[in-house]
Amino acid sequence: MDYTKIKAPYINNKEIKKKADLFRRKFWDDSIPVDIETIIDVKLKIDIIPSLNLKQECDSDALISSDWKSILVDRNEYLDERYQNRLRFSFAHEIGHFVLHKDIYGSFKITALEEFYRFIEKIPKEQYGFFETQANKFAGYLLVKRKLLEKKLDIEIERVKKAIDLNSLNNKTLLKSYIANPLSKEFGISRESMEIILSEFDILNDESGF
Repeated sequence: MDYTKIKAPYINNKEIKKKADLFRRKFWDDSIPVDIETIIDVKLKIDIIPSLNLKQECDSDALISSDWKSILVDRNEYLDERYQNRLRFSFAHEIGHFVLHKDIYGSFKITALEEFYRFIEKIPKEQYGFFETQANKFAGYLLVKRKLLEKKLDIEIERVKKAIDLNSLNNKTLLKSYIANPLSKEFGISRESMEIILSEFDILNDESGF
């Protein structure tokens, strides 16, 4: 296949959120964190295969095959509980490809690492970026239901108001990081991922009471 001619489909954020919400309703409930590994292994019947040095060799925690039968995951990270939240997002990212790019990604015929290397080498970087951004968006919407986050964000803001002097937190990034830490633990994702998601909320506007 000529990877140089591949073009990622245009999918706006509203459509990605809709597909992620539909997926969650079908395979999960409102409990958090989302057990994406059980969804993959038990409900989707996709094999999770630990692979030695996957992160080192291809700079990726996890990769899904084009036949949708397996997901490779870096063995060292998979066996290390410190990477649990990071891998939860990585698995959800790969399922993002499964949901959003099933037809086109299936045509890539990627079933081995060598084929993935070739794909990365040949595909235009801009198009690859579109695929990855869409899958990241899907993962964020899947793992963090926005209506639930809004409720918990309100609670967290009230906690912050009681705990610290908000006037001392005039730096938006600092406040976001402060709030993101407990929320990330609840939803089972990394603090960095939660900070990106919180960028959707203007938590320092007048309506927030700050």
